[in-house]
Amino acid sequence: MAVFSRQGLITELLDRTELIKAGSATFLRLTDDQLGFSPGPGAWSIVEVFSHLNLSNEIYIRYILPRITLAPDRPLDEFRSSWLGDWAYDKIIPRPDGSVLKMKTAKSVRPIRPNAEYKEVLYSFHRTCDALDDILRHSATKDLRRIRIPFHFVPFLHFGLGETMRFLIAHNERHLLQAQRLVPAVT
Repeated sequence: MAVFSRQGLITELLDRTELIKAGSATFLRLTDDQLGFSPGPGAWSIVEVFSHLNLSNEIYIRYILPRITLAPDRPLDEFRSSWLGDWAYDKIIPRPDGSVLKMKTAKSVRPIRPNAEYKEVLYSFHRTCDALDDILRHSATKDLRRIRIPFHFVPFLHFGLGETMRFLIAHNERHLLQAQRLVPAVT
């Protein structure tokens, strides 16, 4: 079980969110054809990667907002994650060499190719990054373990807010790497 300073963890997650948003901004220079290009059958295009992230981020934002709004402020600055939270984080975070553990995508967050302008999917992703940023800033005075967030894929399983935010940011990093790997194929 990892132990964090609440302020240290929040600062780290805010920095990582800013890097994710900056890294995704480079895709705005691509054309719709490039954003929609799929390298093979069953492989996601860049726009589908961000569509997936939008779906999963929005689910968790809906879970988190009412809970964090109602939670009282707590002076405690220590956050201790559970072994299960650490395990989930270790499975989703990209490894130092950039490789990731292969996982199946749940039906509820499988991307669908949008009919609208593809860049709007990227703008929507930036808005969810801003919402995650706001949640992190608001959680600076909250007990990150006591606020329980349902794990979307196994609803009876709940993680603390700190574990959920670590998981979400790592999930975004994982798929940003996936999208970046597609750039050479589309340019």
